[in-house]
Amino acid sequence: MNDHVRFLLTMVALALPIAGSPSGIGSQAAVHPTSRTNAAPATAKVHENPAPATTVHVSLDVLANRHIISPYVYGGAYPKDAATITDSGMTEVRWGGNATSRYNWQAGTNNAAADWYFEDFGYNEIGDSDSAQYIKDVKAAGSNPLMTMVMLDWVAQNVSDGSAYSFSVAKYGAQCATDPYHPDRGDGIMTDCSTPITGNDPNDANVPIKDSPQNGDPPGTVYRNQWAAALAAAFGNAPHFYDMDNEIDIWGGTHRDVHPNPSAYNEMRDTFVAEARALKDWDPNAIRLGPVSCCWWFYWNGADNNDKGVHAGNDFLPWWLNEVYWQDQVDGTRSVDLFDIHAYPDTPDTSGWTQAQKQALALRIFRDYWDPTYVSESPSINQKWATFIEPKKRIPFRIPRMRAIANMIYPGTPLTVTEWSAPIAGETDYSTALSDADAYGILGRERAYLASRWTAPDPANANYQALKLYRNYDGQHGTFDPISVSDTNDGKVDLFSSYAAVNSSGKTLTIMVLNKDPGTPVPVHFAVKGFNPSQVTTYTLSPKTPNQIVASKPHAWASTVKFAPYTATLLVVTGSMAQLPSAEWDLNPDVTMLSANGRVTLSPKIISGSGTVTLGTPQFDHGIKVTVAQGMVKSGQNGAIKVVAGGAPGFYHFNVPSTDDAGVSQQQAGWILVGNPSSTLTKQGDNQKGPPGSQLNLSVTLNPGKSGGSAPGATILFTTDAGSLSSRLVTTDASGNAPVVLTLPQSPGTVHVRAEGPFGLGHPVVTFTETAN
Repeated sequence: MNDHVRFLLTMVALALPIAGSPSGIGSQAAVHPTSRTNAAPATAKVHENPAPATTVHVSLDVLANRHIISPYVYGGAYPKDAATITDSGMTEVRWGGNATSRYNWQAGTNNAAADWYFEDFGYNEIGDSDSAQYIKDVKAAGSNPLMTMVMLDWVAQNVSDGSAYSFSVAKYGAQCATDPYHPDRGDGIMTDCSTPITGNDPNDANVPIKDSPQNGDPPGTVYRNQWAAALAAAFGNAPHFYDMDNEIDIWGGTHRDVHPNPSAYNEMRDTFVAEARALKDWDPNAIRLGPVSCCWWFYWNGADNNDKGVHAGNDFLPWWLNEVYWQDQVDGTRSVDLFDIHAYPDTPDTSGWTQAQKQALALRIFRDYWDPTYVSESPSINQKWATFIEPKKRIPFRIPRMRAIANMIYPGTPLTVTEWSAPIAGETDYSTALSDADAYGILGRERAYLASRWTAPDPANANYQALKLYRNYDGQHGTFDPISVSDTNDGKVDLFSSYAAVNSSGKTLTIMVLNKDPGTPVPVHFAVKGFNPSQVTTYTLSPKTPNQIVASKPHAWASTVKFAPYTATLLVVTGSMAQLPSAEWDLNPDVTMLSANGRVTLSPKIISGSGTVTLGTPQFDHGIKVTVAQGMVKSGQNGAIKVVAGGAPGFYHFNVPSTDDAGVSQQQAGWILVGNPSSTLTKQGDNQKGPPGSQLNLSVTLNPGKSGGSAPGATILFTTDAGSLSSRLVTTDASGNAPVVLTLPQSPGTVHVRAEGPFGLGHPVVTFTETAN
C-alpha cells in the first residue's frame, strides 16, 4: 500500500475530503487513476497469457438501438496547442480542473491549492491566460470550449510566480512539508502530517470574487457578472458550456485554505442554485453543468459522513438533483442543464503489479462504465459502506446508473463526464491507446452527451492516434459515423470490443474493432443486418506504428477478417441500406430507475422524420414487466410503455420492436434499474372542511421502511390545485413529520394537495382532499 493510498484511507476514515484529485496536480499534470481509490491488494484474475482465440462473431443491425452519438463526447482538457485541437478533431476543449476554481479573470492567474502548496501562478492553456481569448482560439481551431465558472469566494492575486501563498511557515509555524524550492511555502498541515492548519488569512494569497460590485468591496475584488459578459461575447454562436466550478464535493480538501470545512449537502445545493441562476441572468445562453462531482464515494456520501445522516440517509447525487429539481419546480425555472460527474474507472492498488498486469487492467477497466456483470476490482466500489440504496452497489454500471438517476429525477437532463482516463500503465504506454479507443466507443454507445478526457492526448503518444481514429482517421477529417447502431459480439469481454455507427444517408457503416489480446490474432466473422456492404477501407493503429494510422487500399467487403494482436482498427464500409426508416424514435427514456414493485410509464417519441411508428410486443428480463399501452407514435403524439418492477433490486434489460409506415422494422432496447422498496408517506388531516379563506393543518410522516433511508431530514414537496400553502418544501423533523398549512380558496370547492417524498427513497406520493364550504 503506497503513501498516497494510506492518505486516501485516512481521509475517508476521518470523513475529510481528499486533497489531491486528478484535476490538476502541479498545475495541470495528469494523475494516475489509482490515486482515486481506497486501495487493497488485487485479487482479480489478470490476463497476461490468454489462450489462443477462436473466431469472434460480431452481429450488426443498423436498424436496432439507433441513436445519435453526441458530437461532444470526443473532448479533452489542456491539449498541447491549438494545432493539435484541429489535427486530432477534438470536439470539446475544457478550461477546467482545480486550477480554474481559483482563476482570476482580470489578472490571468490561479492558485494551485493543495496540488502545489497553495501558491499563485500565471494560468495558461494552449498559450492563453485570458479566458475570453481562449474561447476564441478554441473556436478558431474548430472545437467547442467548456469554461469553468468560479463558485468559491476567493481567487488568486495578481501574482504569477508563486510569491503569494497561503501557509507561510514564518506566519503559521512548521508544517509537514514545504515547497522544495521555497522553504517558507508550506502545505498547510501541521508537523504531525495529519492535522490541518486552521484560521489562516485567505487574503495572504487571494482576492475576493463576487457576483457584482457593491460599495465597500476590498481592493482587487473581481466580479462574476463582468466576467460572464466577456465570456458570453467570446462564445458567440458556439454552445455556451459552463462547468459550475470543479469537484465542489472536495473543496474542503483541495481548497482548504479558503474553504476549511467539508462541503455540506445544503451548501452544495444552495451555492449551485444561486450561482447557476445568476449565470443565466448574465449569459442567457449559458448551458450549466453540475454538480461536477469527483468520484464514487462522494457520489453517494458527499464530504462529511455525518451530513448524509441528517438528510434522511439519502445518497448525495440523487439528493442533490432532487433538491435542484424541486426548487426549480417551485420557482418555475431551470438551474441545471447537464448532469455532470467525473468518472475515473476505479481500480485496485497496483503497487507491486507487473507492467503486463497493469496493461491488462487498463484494457478491461472501462467495463466499469457499462457492464452489468462487472463486479468492481476496486475496494472503493466493491465495499459495504458507499450506498445502502443503490441496487447491485458492487457493480459500477456507471453510465447507465447515472443516466437512470437523472431520468428518474429530472427528465431532460443528459449526462456529461468532464473528467475521465485510465492510463494505468502510463500515458505513453500503448495499452492506454487501446483503452482510450474503448472509452470513446462506450461513451458514444451509452449516450453520454459530453465527455472530456483528463488530459487531452499528447501527440507524442499512441492514444492521440486513438482519438484520430474517431475524429480524423484519414487526415482529411474523416470521422466515425454519427448514428450508433446495434453491435454485439461473443468475444472475451476483457480482450475484445467492437462498436458500429452509420451515416444519415445509410451509405457508410463504420466499425471499430479492438483486439486487446497482446499476443493472439483474432479472426472475426461479421453478420450485418439491414445494410449491404460493398467496399471497405481499414485504418489500423498497432504497436508497430504507434504514432501512425495505417490505411489499407479500398477492397471488396469480406465477412471474415483477421485482426492482428493489440490493434485498434476502424473499418469504413461503403454500401447501402435497403430502406431508410421514415421516422427515428426513442424510448424516452431508454434507461430509468424505480423502486421495487414500482411503476413507470415511458413515452416513446419521434426524434426525426415524419413517419408513424407502430410498437410491437416487448421482450424483457424476468424481474420487470413491460407492456405497450399506446402503440401508435407520430410527430406530436407520444406512445406509452408501462413498466412494472418486481420485488428484487437489480438491472433489467428490455427491448421493444417497431414497424414504421414505410414497412421498416426497428428495435430499441433499454434498462430498468430497480432499487429497494419505496418509503411511504402517512397523511394527517385528510378530508377536512372549512370556510373559504380559512386555514387547515396538514402533515405527512415519512416511513423509510426498507428503502435504505431514514425519517429525519427528508424534503417533502407540497403542491395544491387551489388556495395556497405556507411552504412548498418542508423538511421532516426527528420523527419524520412534515407539517404544512393550507389556506383554502375564497370560493367554495374541492382542493387537492399532493405531497411527494424524495426520489432517492422511492418517491412516495399521497394526496389530500379538502373542502372549502
